Amino acid sequence: MTASYASLLSGTTSPGLFSWRGDPDQDLVGQAEAAGWHVLELDTTDVASAAEFYDVVAAMWQLPTWFGRNLDALFDVLGDLTAEPTVLVWNGLRQLADADPVNAGAVLDVLRDAAGQATSFVVIVLDDLGVSGFDGLL
Repeated sequence: MTASYASLLSGTTSPGLFSWRGDPDQDLVGQAEAAGWHVLELDTTDVASAAEFYDVVAAMWQLPTWFGRNLDALFDVLGDLTAEPTVLVWNGLRQLADADPVNAGAVLDVLRDAAGQATSFVVIVLDDLGVSGFDGLL
């Protein structure tokens, strides 16, 4: 499915995992905030391991030091962080997939599960992986 970012933010397209194919300079964060959405950003372009991935998540999302740094903890924290309509803009999935493809797939599964549990949780992956498994293109 191809959707527009505006349709996601207005609620006319169902939340889920989307691969970004639009203008790389578009201000996705600013548009989401202007539409009243909570925004999480994630930049894992410099990660080389699963441990580094969780370190970046903890730092960028300002999580407490006791954050578990595993898939269960990621799912749990997403439950807390997505209590209101939330957009996650993720740059660097490709690097994680190159460094640890098994963990990258598992993280995508957790994000999909979290999107299924939350009222409105949208994940926008900025990397072009050329793989299926996303709910659509933007």
